[in-house]
Amino acid sequence: MSKIHCIDFEYDHDYALIGIHSILADYRMAFFLNDHLDIQLRRFKEDLDFKFKNCSFPLYKFEDETAFTSWSLIANKHVFTQDVSQGGSILFPEETKISYLIPEKKRIDYFIKINGLRDDTALSKTLVRINKINNIIASYAIDPMDLKSRDNLIF
Repeated sequence: MSKIHCIDFEYDHDYALIGIHSILADYRMAFFLNDHLDIQLRRFKEDLDFKFKNCSFPLYKFEDETAFTSWSLIANKHVFTQDVSQGGSILFPEETKISYLIPEKKRIDYFIKINGLRDDTALSKTLVRINKINNIIASYAIDPMDLKSRDNLIF
């Protein structure tokens, strides 16, 4: 008789994660971050898609080859309309819904994921610079290991 062995696989979450509260649209957020952090975030050619959730999230990336860091800006919310006319409601045939990249952090509008950041001092300096941007309500570091849906940040 043969036995089937299951292999448990854990992703490496070795990156700095910043949560941002803001009313800015994603392209304006990228513009202001580029201006204040001296980086060059560009819209990635493909959004981060989750077919099983029927949602996608805009993704901006920057590879800093001199500092050996990789920056990613991603929205936490995807707003969409769903046809509910089969339910018999003629008055309101569509319903607006929101999907979240990280559902346990619904109040966060954007995440910045930084691979290769040297230390906590560099992260603190980055947070100070981000918090100086107009229309950013708050930004703060998040430990990815505290998130249940942290694997959604592997891209």
